[in-house]
Amino acid sequence: MPKNSASTLVLIRHGQTDWNIDRRFQGQVDIPLNATGREQAALAATNLSEFALMRQQTQPDFAWDGIITSPLSRAHETGQIIADALELPLLEQVDGLKERFFGDAEGEIVDRENWLHFETLFAGVEPETEFIDRGIEALNAITGKHAGKNIVVVSHGMWISKVMGHLTGGEHPIPENASVLEFNLALLEQ
Repeated sequence: MPKNSASTLVLIRHGQTDWNIDRRFQGQVDIPLNATGREQAALAATNLSEFALMRQQTQPDFAWDGIITSPLSRAHETGQIIADALELPLLEQVDGLKERFFGDAEGEIVDRENWLHFETLFAGVEPETEFIDRGIEALNAITGKHAGKNIVVVSHGMWISKVMGHLTGGEHPIPENASVLEFNLALLEQ
């Protein structure tokens, strides 16, 4: 993989949706944020502001350069709320940041059985290896295109979990809605 020189990259899971509350497979169904999700996005903006202040203690010129999102509205709106709060540009929407496509499972209520076996219980589920590969490809494209920049990436829970798990060689939990995770750029250089 190519060496990447973006300075700082953070990953944020979109804010809450009604389907998160209902525990439904969302996948690539374009479900909007709910009121709580919008509040969570605003809190993520506050957390990013505090992150920048902490980073400025060792890097006085540190500032966020922009936001990149999945094109699904729950991620894009989360990014827009953050961009408005921090007066940052929305740089682009990247298809590779979309959540995994769950095929016939999309819209179904998640229970223990179908969560553990959705790949065999439902038709049309995006193969995990293809899902992870497109996620890593998206990260490589972002870090290459925005080299030397401090970038906020807004994506989805399983996307973050599976891509991070693959890159670290272990399990990575699905993050809470609108949580901010600093991404270790060295993982892409391995």
